[in-house]
Amino acid sequence: MDRFQVFKGWSSLEVDLHSFCDLDCVFCPRYKDRSGVRKNAEGKSIMKQMPSEHAYNIINQARDLGYQGRIKLHRLSEPLIDPRYIEFANYIKDHTKMQLMDDTNGNILRKKPRLIPLLDGVVFGFVIGLYDVTTEEEKQAEMNYFRSAFKKTKVAFSLPQEACLIRQNSKVYDETFKDSAALNLPCFQPQNYMHIRYDGNVSLCCEDDQCNFSLGNAFEQSLKDIWWSDRHMMIARELAKPGGRHSFEVCKTCYNAQDRIRLERD
Repeated sequence: MDRFQVFKGWSSLEVDLHSFCDLDCVFCPRYKDRSGVRKNAEGKSIMKQMPSEHAYNIINQARDLGYQGRIKLHRLSEPLIDPRYIEFANYIKDHTKMQLMDDTNGNILRKKPRLIPLLDGVVFGFVIGLYDVTTEEEKQAEMNYFRSAFKKTKVAFSLPQEACLIRQNSKVYDETFKDSAALNLPCFQPQNYMHIRYDGNVSLCCEDDQCNFSLGNAFEQSLKDIWWSDRHMMIARELAKPGGRHSFEVCKTCYNAQDRIRLERD
């Protein structure tokens, strides 16, 4: 049987336009990075862009493969910092059937409100992080502002104070109780997410920003060859098994699924 039938395509595509973020959140995996991927050895943020021609090529490849699902233009970066964002957003809307659904901390939208009408209806949806609110009144005020500002684009909100994933390389990871039962849960991220870093390197999942699995580089290989490679399919299938996380060093300490245990217990 054809491998494209037995191993489905991704359901979410994340294309990292650049490496930078204007915040340094304790729950983010970039917080402790000193590798040169997000921050240098001194902890200063790295500022690198994905070349536009590569970004267009990735988008076009996904379209030509028939992909019509969700696309994001960031990984661990703030997407709206990139001055090309509106250009790419319009291209996705006009030339593909994908839905651009991005996450933002909202700072750029607050500083440059003129961007809102240019993005409204072009971006399918934003999840806006309310990272600085300290009271319920501030929270409601921010939510009301963005809901009234966007007329066509859907908006939702993220409040890490209320729900925070335990991400490796974050400060929260070191300080939060971790339930070892989470390490025996199957992981389906590698079967559902295609993550492409700003330098073209492909991550296995949201916890693999260092690209430790060496799946390939989208500047040098096709998305088709990377996704349906024997190596990627083998890793994804192993992790989909209960206890599969124990087969890989990076996954042995991943508690990303811990919330699933809490929800089942509740």
